[in-house]
Amino acid sequence: MGERRLGRIWEMRMAWYDGLTVGRPAYSIASTTNPRVRVVAGPGTGKSYAMKRRVARLLESGIAPDLILPVTFTRVAAQDLHRELVNMGIPGCNALNAHTLHSLALRMLTRNHVLAATGRVPRPLNDFETEAMVCDLMTAHGGKKIVGNLKQAYEAAWARLNHQTPGYAPSAADAAFQHDLLEWLRFHEAMLIGEVIPEVYRYLSTNPAAPERAEFNQILVDEFQDLNKAEQAIIELLSGAADVCIVGDDDQSIYSFKHAHPDGIRDWLVLNAGADDLSLVDCQRCPTRVVDMANALIAHNVHRPVPRPLVPLVAKGSGVVSILQYPNLNREVAGVVATIQQMIALGTPAGDILVLAQSRAVGTPIYEALLASGVPARSEYTEAELERQAAQYSFALLKLFVNQDDRVALRWIVGRNGNNFHAAGYKRVRDHCEATGLSPWQVLSQLSAGTLSIPHTGGIVRDFDTLVAELNALTALPDLASVVDALFPTGQADTRELRDIAVGLIATDPTIDAQSLLSELVAAITQPEIPANIQEVRIMSLHKSKGLSSPVTIIAGCVNGLLPRAPKNTLTPLERQHYDEEQRRLFFVGITRVKADLANGKPGTLILTYSQEMPLANAMKAGITPAYVNYGTAVLQASRFIAEMAPSAPAAVAVP
Repeated sequence: MGERRLGRIWEMRMAWYDGLTVGRPAYSIASTTNPRVRVVAGPGTGKSYAMKRRVARLLESGIAPDLILPVTFTRVAAQDLHRELVNMGIPGCNALNAHTLHSLALRMLTRNHVLAATGRVPRPLNDFETEAMVCDLMTAHGGKKIVGNLKQAYEAAWARLNHQTPGYAPSAADAAFQHDLLEWLRFHEAMLIGEVIPEVYRYLSTNPAAPERAEFNQILVDEFQDLNKAEQAIIELLSGAADVCIVGDDDQSIYSFKHAHPDGIRDWLVLNAGADDLSLVDCQRCPTRVVDMANALIAHNVHRPVPRPLVPLVAKGSGVVSILQYPNLNREVAGVVATIQQMIALGTPAGDILVLAQSRAVGTPIYEALLASGVPARSEYTEAELERQAAQYSFALLKLFVNQDDRVALRWIVGRNGNNFHAAGYKRVRDHCEATGLSPWQVLSQLSAGTLSIPHTGGIVRDFDTLVAELNALTALPDLASVVDALFPTGQADTRELRDIAVGLIATDPTIDAQSLLSELVAAITQPEIPANIQEVRIMSLHKSKGLSSPVTIIAGCVNGLLPRAPKNTLTPLERQHYDEEQRRLFFVGITRVKADLANGKPGTLILTYSQEMPLANAMKAGITPAYVNYGTAVLQASRFIAEMAPSAPAAVAVP
């Protein structure tokens, strides 16, 4: 009986090579045993399919799952890899753990021996929490703007590995700032999000005998072109005893603001002599017209070491492409919403529609108008859930409900109502903590009870008393669902997104505890992902759309100033050329999200929209430099990328 059952299970299994053709790129990627492999894969060319088959071969060959490290760009990609391997019946796939590099780094930093080595607590700050930190540092370092710039420079230097010496500072002023910044972070038992990767790099590079450096013998890295130098250096440190396969496409390198280093994938063969160099160019996603438009667009980039035009597949059809110019932003928003409503009325599922807007000044009005019209929609801008103060307060309150000694959340709550976050009074509280060894919570408790007196802390103590009362009320609630209801009430618009995530987590796992709920919320906010099964229209930036595809893709706000966005700093002619080329790559990524599925009646629809004008205040908020200003109205120009897609692109149509 057991043998017959085993036989049936074996028959259900799909071998790693099933459906692959010997000599074709996907087979070569999956089958090569070269210890170093680079795969350059354009959008929609099937890199995920090939990489899954490669992982399947490794597992089938008997390599233990815990020795294989797939590094994906998103958590959803990691989940998708696992699901596909399960569907193939690959042995050992349930024990395989794919990670984003950020999640892998956090996992390493929480190990006891690593905590002891680094002396840092891996509790990253949310964006809104950094405001209190900036206020605490501003007096000694020239004001908020200068502190913000110094913080960015500190993180950038690490990400670029400008200097191999941890904590290197190029000037005495920088050294003084870095000292005070690190002291603030250590006191508050936290770190900047931008420090997570560098801290792991520092640990690995200064501990050559660290067990993590020999933890894996197979490493596969997706989207290698979007890693910065510190991230690439971590992969190198982890791969001393491991075979490595990297996958990416320098034509899709779009994360310079995160200090991505596309030369890493371009120069990888130089540093890894004898490596296999494989490529995927057949676009199995986009309609042929979109492929031709994408090729015409990206061909304007002259700094491409090896141009690899996408190959259109006739079987995908020509698709449906429209380019529409509206008289103003209000009409553009109304036009996009009306188009979506019409599509849904004709049978297009809301989840098949992807709206990309490079500024929330364009994307948020579309999102709000869709909701107002009854169309299900999701805004996927990073930390969008924490834009409003009510959401920030409720989230900080949840953190303290989970951990009363969360010093960052406590610092934010007791300072939020004061001028510059009560920085002067809080400094006295912190000084007392450092002099006595007490925690901020303990000192504030003594101040509240009247057993301690510190001048100019009245406002802080009042907010602390309010906080204690609210935490006591939450503690008295019968279950976690009731806590969520109290923090994120039904019908409260400012906390709607947080409530949706939290309620969904509890519905998925009714036994989830508060700590796990908070951890999942933090991950969902700081590393927002698009679930595999979606039922809403999705609105997000072009950066966020990386890795996605959709039968209907609408790119709104296609104007100069957003696509391409004007640089913040003065650039040399060569720097400006490189900057504009990345902006062009971003548009290339956006238009290649559209997916044709003729077998299911989905030809692949791409709609590009833009306005002739918008209120000057909106343009300034979006960072758009208008062509000119006419009585408080910004007059706009169509993105020059529109013309660069000729002759394959259709003519633009003016919509009244």
